[in-house]
Formats: sequence, structure tokens, C-alpha cells
Amino acid sequence: MSTNSLQLKQASFDGDIDTVRQLLDAGADPNSMDEYGSGTLLTFHPEIIQFLLARGADPDIQTNEAGGPVLIGLTHGDHLECIQLLLESGANPNRACSITGETALHGAVTNKELDRTQLVKLLLDHGADPNAKTKPGVTSEAFWRDARTRAETPLHRAAAYLPIHIIEMLITAGADTTIRDINGDSPLSWASWHLRSRDIIDLLNVDKNGNKIA
Repeated sequence: MSTNSLQLKQASFDGDIDTVRQLLDAGADPNSMDEYGSGTLLTFHPEIIQFLLARGADPDIQTNEAGGPVLIGLTHGDHLECIQLLLESGANPNRACSITGETALHGAVTNKELDRTQLVKLLLDHGADPNAKTKPGVTSEAFWRDARTRAETPLHRAAAYLPIHIIEMLITAGADTTIRDINGDSPLSWASWHLRSRDIIDLLNVDKNGNKIA
């Protein structure tokens, strides 16, 4: 990675748009990445993302050696405007991490500390697949503890962590309540393990035809 590109990455992360402009004008590559696979678009400053995209940055570029696109990296925090800019510039919400198989929607429904309503709606409106499965048996960085993926869908995770209205959003968008993870467990099972409310249990205990699952 050239000196200009390293400086560009740092300026992007810092939100220093004047330096970003100067470096791009001097020939820095907006798609360059450092030795760890982190690129210029992994920034929390919408104005920087907008400027980089206008100068040729790839909205689908991966952010790290684990093979995750920048969109996934941004879903773990409160960065709705940044994510919207990427989606409107053509980022694929279903492009999965090459190692874990996680998509942006998996990331969006993992953090229970933030209100994920607008983010989940935004991703679904842009075609995110609510039935996308992770690759089983891979350690995921999405959790606050060591955990391995289980070929679960976003609905499995939402069933465990998120409010009922987000679970309803996923089901309305076509999430399958009967889908099973690598261990044969449904979203209902995940909700049961996490001692979710009766309303959530009842919601997940019905298939698309209105029949009870268990």
C-alpha cells in the first residue's frame, strides 16, 4: 500500500475531507486497502463515504481479511446514513462474508443494544434476503462472546435478541418460521432458549399457512 493510500485511509477514518480530496487528486486509489484488508470506505462519516463513492470507490469492497464487505462492518454500529449511501450506490445487501456466510441483515439483527427498526427496514427495502443462511461452524465476530455460526438465518437471531416488531418485519418480508439451522433448530427454538415473551413464541409457532409448528 502506497504512502498516499495509507494517508487516505487514515484521513477517511478521521473524517478529514480536505485531506481526502487532496490525496485523491494526487492519485491515491479510493479502493486501496491496508495489510489487514481494511479500506477507505470503512469510515463512520457519511460525507466521506459520499465523496469516495463519487470518486470511484466500490460500494461492495470487502473490509477485512475475513472477506466481509464494508456494508456488514457498518451494520454492527449506529451508521444508518452510511449504509443508506452504500445501498443507493449499488452495494449488494446479500453479498455475504466469504468466511462466515453472514450478510448485512445478519449483522443488523445481532445487536440488541440499538434500535434496529430503520436499519432492518432499509435492508429489506433494498432486497435483503431474510432466509439467507450462515456457513456452519465458523467463529463469528458479530457476538460479544465466542460463538460459532449454525447455518442460521436473520430470523433465528432476531428471535433470540430483538423486539417482536422486527421479527414481524422479517416474517412479512418472507422469513420462513419453519427453517432449521445445522442442528435442526427453528427460530422458535432459539426464542425458547432465550426465554422470549409469550407473544414472540406464539408468533414464531405458526407457519406461512397459519398452522402451528409445535
